Amino acid sequence: MIVRTRRLFVRARERVEGSERMLPLRGWLRTLSDREIELVDRVWQTTRHAGVRKLAFAISWLGNGSFYVLCAVVLIGVGGARPVAVAALAIGVVHLVYPWIKLACGRLRPFEIDPGLTPLLATLDRHSFPSGHAMTLTAALVPVLAAWPAAWPLALVAWLVMAWSRVATAHHYPSDIVAGALLGGAVATPLAKALMP
Repeated sequence: MIVRTRRLFVRARERVEGSERMLPLRGWLRTLSDREIELVDRVWQTTRHAGVRKLAFAISWLGNGSFYVLCAVVLIGVGGARPVAVAALAIGVVHLVYPWIKLACGRLRPFEIDPGLTPLLATLDRHSFPSGHAMTLTAALVPVLAAWPAAWPLALVAWLVMAWSRVATAHHYPSDIVAGALLGGAVATPLAKALMP
């Protein structure tokens, strides 16, 4: 059963990656990459100082999962079990969809386009579009802000810092960040409306 499921997954993956229907979108993303690479380079240049480079690394690394566990524990401790549960559900749903979007789009990461850009940490997956970090953070923040709207300044700062770090590490283009946020918000917003009083 497991072997058969694995084969089906591999075939589906090959079909999505090789789909000719996605060629126009992939071409558009290549053009967009050419337009955004200079901006990525400027943001990446902000990490020339060792302290800033370590900060960008740490923020991106925290976005791999550690940040969410810590925040969930704190929020549950202050009576936020429902927002944490809705955030976890939203994150789970978007993580079912976004790997397939990444495969279909097949956008190379900035450091693959410009060899002068050195990534500051290893990537979690192969493709750039959309940003999984921006998507996950947005999906987590929507229910939290529904429960505690006054936390929006802190949420905005956290989101902007994560967005900066993903571009500064040469992992993403600004459009990847925007697309990830839109995807995360598109899933988390209706879930928060439906499941939170």
